Amino acid sequence: MYYQITFTLDKKIRGRYEMPHTVKLCSKDFLNYIAEKNRNISMYFDNKNDLYENMPNGIIGHILKRKNFVDIMDFTPACLSLKAVISEKVKSIFENLQINKTEYFLKEITIAGFENKFYLLFVPIIRDSEFVYPKCEFVNMFADSDKKIFKNRQEYYNDKEIYFLQKVTLSSKYQGADLLYPQGSDVFFSERIICAFEREGVIGYDIIKGGCFYSEIDFDTVN
Repeated sequence: MYYQITFTLDKKIRGRYEMPHTVKLCSKDFLNYIAEKNRNISMYFDNKNDLYENMPNGIIGHILKRKNFVDIMDFTPACLSLKAVISEKVKSIFENLQINKTEYFLKEITIAGFENKFYLLFVPIIRDSEFVYPKCEFVNMFADSDKKIFKNRQEYYNDKEIYFLQKVTLSSKYQGADLLYPQGSDVFFSERIICAFEREGVIGYDIIKGGCFYSEIDFDTVN
């Protein structure tokens, strides 16, 4: 079993919109690096081999409109492959579960006003050329009833409509991984990660159970 998560929203206060704990990334060196190496998906895959290792150190951020922190936090600005800002507790869970280091990359970040350690959680994106297209399911961005299966990647890109992944199927080599990030979808967390989050009282996330952001993952065990 795999699950996708979203960030926990605070209750509305005095008419304000709900928003999660969000860390603003402030370091100019890091932001410039992302602009030069990771501005779009093509650039990401061009630089993927050494993207993480060459990131600048000394990243600084601050929490927007909050006086405290949680274990899993949103971030701004957007950054491809970056899933969340996480606490030392989440880092320890990954290490105790012995999650394969090829499945994620952590970069330490200092959050103004806190002595606690925090990390940027990157999960490598799986290129859509690795999808088993005849076993993937897509839904029209503007019409939920319009669902479609494509024979191959080229057929998908040739379609004039905009379709989102509703079910992604990967080759069997990915089966058993704990963290999976298919292109065009979101990060999938294994059941044992979610169980560890619950057991250790990790705060800051909700499991996505339906709606337009819900998707599923499967594996092609035939090939």
